[in-house]
Amino acid sequence: MVLPFNLESFFMVFGRMTGLFLSAPVFANRQLPARIKILVIIILSAAMAYYVPVNYAVQLTSPAYFIAALVLEIAIGYVIGFVAYVCFAAIQLAGQIMDMQMGFAIVNVVDPMSGTQIPLMGNFNNLLALVIYLSINGHHFLIQAVVQSYQAVPVLGAHFSSDFMDLLVKITVYMFVIAIKISAPVVIAILTTDIAMGFVARTVPQMNVFVVGIPLKIFMGLIALVLMLPVYIWFMGVLFEQFFGYLDEIILALGL
Repeated sequence: MVLPFNLESFFMVFGRMTGLFLSAPVFANRQLPARIKILVIIILSAAMAYYVPVNYAVQLTSPAYFIAALVLEIAIGYVIGFVAYVCFAAIQLAGQIMDMQMGFAIVNVVDPMSGTQIPLMGNFNNLLALVIYLSINGHHFLIQAVVQSYQAVPVLGAHFSSDFMDLLVKITVYMFVIAIKISAPVVIAILTTDIAMGFVARTVPQMNVFVVGIPLKIFMGLIALVLMLPVYIWFMGVLFEQFFGYLDEIILALGL
């Protein structure tokens, strides 16, 4: 169904898409020029305003209502992108845990998406997750979520209820659980190496276990990472699907 172009609906969609581009992975990439982002947001918003029915809980009869609706739309878009960002944050946190155990904690590289410095393995996990995210069209799913969100969350119809806050806290806490699960194989391998080096230090006191242990921990960590790489790829795919399910729950909670 083709709807007539409505300038008011365009601004509402523009606000929700702006919030998405402020928090969502890939869209919030700091390496992408701001002018390009604004152009993409305008094009997507114009297309969505033309073809997507934008529902209103309250008619925008005054400038105050319009400004309040625009701010609320940005917040809704930010929440939609934040759910996907939490998934990437969990994977990056797992890499930081690996780095601390392997001795790479002081080796920092620049993350192209956030523009911040992160440890080496954290950057590797982040890039691996980004490839999987793009391969399953996760960025398309976020845009689709914004389109379908108007059926559950009309303009000025969002409710930041206790159920919504509980779900948001649940997702944020789950980030730490995911980080532990992803980093567990490498941490266990390095812990086993530390125990073995402890026995060596007791039986052969002449050996400098600190000199031998540092490169050995790096080697064992890399071996564990290479062996678990197929499992990581599968797990990250399942993880993104699970978080997209959380995204549906977040949108429904906002509309209740």
